[in-house]
Amino acid sequence: MPKSPLAGVDANLLVALGALLSEENVGRAARSVGLSASAMSHTLSRARELLNDPILIRTGRRMTPTARARSLAPVLTEALALLGRAIATPEPLDPAAERRTLTVAATDFSNEAVCAPLRKVLDQQAPAVDLVVLPFAATSPGEIAAGQVDMGLAAFGKIRSLHSREVLREPFVCILRKGHPALRKRWTAPVFAGLSHILISPRGRVPGAVDRALATRRLRRRVVYVSPTFHTAAGLVATSDLVLTCGARSAHAAARTLPLVILDPPLRVRENALGVFWHERQAHDPFLAWVRDRSVEIGAGAP
Repeated sequence: MPKSPLAGVDANLLVALGALLSEENVGRAARSVGLSASAMSHTLSRARELLNDPILIRTGRRMTPTARARSLAPVLTEALALLGRAIATPEPLDPAAERRTLTVAATDFSNEAVCAPLRKVLDQQAPAVDLVVLPFAATSPGEIAAGQVDMGLAAFGKIRSLHSREVLREPFVCILRKGHPALRKRWTAPVFAGLSHILISPRGRVPGAVDRALATRRLRRRVVYVSPTFHTAAGLVATSDLVLTCGARSAHAAARTLPLVILDPPLRVRENALGVFWHERQAHDPFLAWVRDRSVEIGAGAP
């Protein structure tokens, strides 16, 4: 890689040179940057050596810029202003001023529990931000690390190379259709295990918390239908004798429009923990940090 012409150049020299080109007077330039006149004269000598150009030439009682200096002045002024903005303390975030697309990889449950309410928060506080939700897949962690996706919402746990923060803990409930034959029986673990079950899994059947809970009772269930999305599964439950174990928020939302009965599981099932995931590259983006905070507030029930 060729050596940069800036290698070894003192930034203070460029600032002082900018003052000299602006003032065209050593004394005034010195005062503008807080240097003594002798220090500025020394800086002018260093700048002449750097550029191999006189820069300022004394003509009578004035200092006249050379052609090189005149061409350099606007470029250096713009460059110093740009550098100053880059290293300045960022202004406080104003979500309403953000104009961008927020891309989130989310599981079916987190899409409903967090992303849908998040859209309402954005409408109120960051209306120019577009929200794109993608399915959380095996490739999602890599896409987050590569900056193709801003953050992920999925089952809380450790994902290599990503930061994480718990968003919510959701108790599991069971949903059945109104009039289901099981509702006429005592709701026990063997009755529950003996029903035909639906499982929500975008990648096919994956034994989870319900199966582990049943195993502690030496029980097993039969999953007769695996659905990638909750809405399909809830609609099928409402028109069949199948049972679905899902998050309480999703169940209560579905029960507002479908003829469903919500029951607590007849055995202890570990809560469903949901987390937000992001890479170090997104850690210091003020807007994405704000979105993560809003996601946690939504999870706490206070969007």
